[in-house]
Amino acid sequence: MSNSLLKGSSYPLSVPRRHRPAHPRGFDDIEGFKVRPEGAATVLLPSAGDIIPLALALVVPAAAVFLVMPRYIGFLRSNGRTTSDAHKGKEVRVPTPAGPLLMVALIVGEVVAWAFYGSVVPLVLIVVVLSVGLIGLYDDLRGLGGVVKPGLLALVGAFVVLAEYYYPTVYDPTVYFPLLTKTGTHFIIFGLIVVASIPVASNAFNMLDAFNGEISGFTAIVSGALAVAILLRSYAIGSTSAGTLAVALPLLGVSLAFYYFNRYPSRVFDGDSGSLTFGAMFVILSIVGGVEIAALVALIPAVLNSYYILSSVRGLVERKEMAARPTYLGDDGKLCASTEARAPTTLARMILLSGPLGERSLVSAILRVCAYAAVLSVITSVITWLLR
Repeated sequence: MSNSLLKGSSYPLSVPRRHRPAHPRGFDDIEGFKVRPEGAATVLLPSAGDIIPLALALVVPAAAVFLVMPRYIGFLRSNGRTTSDAHKGKEVRVPTPAGPLLMVALIVGEVVAWAFYGSVVPLVLIVVVLSVGLIGLYDDLRGLGGVVKPGLLALVGAFVVLAEYYYPTVYDPTVYFPLLTKTGTHFIIFGLIVVASIPVASNAFNMLDAFNGEISGFTAIVSGALAVAILLRSYAIGSTSAGTLAVALPLLGVSLAFYYFNRYPSRVFDGDSGSLTFGAMFVILSIVGGVEIAALVALIPAVLNSYYILSSVRGLVERKEMAARPTYLGDDGKLCASTEARAPTTLARMILLSGPLGERSLVSAILRVCAYAAVLSVITSVITWLLR
C-alpha cells in the first residue's frame, strides 16, 4: 500500500494532506474502516462475513499468549529474570518481564486485522506497540528517569500525528460529547492532545500495576468497554465498521489471556514493557475509534490513582525512588494502609483505610471499582451514540 492508490481514493498515499481534496469528515474510503460521511443511510455494523475475521483478531493473539507463555516463563526463570513479589509473607520470586511476549501477541492480532481489512491503521498501531514496548523494556532492564520516559512516549504520540497528516485515515480530529455535538476539525489542537495522551495513559496504566492480576484485569475490563463503544458508534453513525473493531480486539484478547497467568498468585509479571504498551494501545485505539470520552470515563480509576500519586510525591518520580510505600504487609499476612506522611496516596491505600485485606481481596475491590467505571463508560457511549 505504500505508494499505491487507497481503495476508493483518488490520490496516492505520498500526497500530503494539504494537497488533497477535502473529505466530508477528513477520511478516505477504505474498505472495513471509516468509509462514509455522517448522516448516510446505511449503518456499517459488522456483517455475517465479519464474524470469522473478528473472531480471529480476538482469539489468535489470545491463543499466542496461552500457548507460548508457559515456555516463556521457563525461559525467564532459567535466565534469572525474576523479581521479588513484595506482597507475599515469604520470599517469592516471580519471572518478569512478560512485556515482550505481550507485544508480539498484540502485533500478531494487528497483522490479522490488516490481512482481512487492509489500511494503514493496524500498521500505525504496530509501530506504537513496538516503540512503547521497547521503551518499557529498556526501563525494565536499565531504568529510565521519571522525566525521560514521558518524553520518549510523547515522541510516539508525535509519530501518530505525523501518520495522520500524511495518511488521513488514522483518526478523526474531532470529539463527540454526550448529549451535545461534536467539535470542529482542529488538527493542531487535537494533535497536541494525541501527543500528550500516550505518556499520560501509559503511566496511568503503569501506576495501576502493583498487585497480582491488577493490570491484566483492569486492561481486560476497559478494553471490553472500548470495544462496546466502537460498536455503538458504528450503529449510530456508521463512520466506523468491522475493520475498526478488529484492530481493537487484540488488546482484549491478550489482556484476558494474560490475566490467567498474572492473577493471584501471579506466575509472571508484565513489567513496564507490558503496562506501558497496554496504556498506549488503549488510548490510541480510543482515538482511532473516535470514542475518546467513553474511554476517558473508563480510565477514571487509573487517572485518579495516577493524579493522587503525582500530587502526593510532588513530581514525576519512579516507583523505586519513592520515600515510602503506600501499603505494608501486616503480621497476619494482610495488606494495610501506610500511616507514613511521606507515603504516596494510591487507590489501594484509600481502599485499605477501611481495614486490612488480603492481596486477592484488595485486587477484587480495585477491579470492582474499575468495572463500575467501565459500566459508566458504556452508559456514556449509549448516551453519546443512541440518544443523539
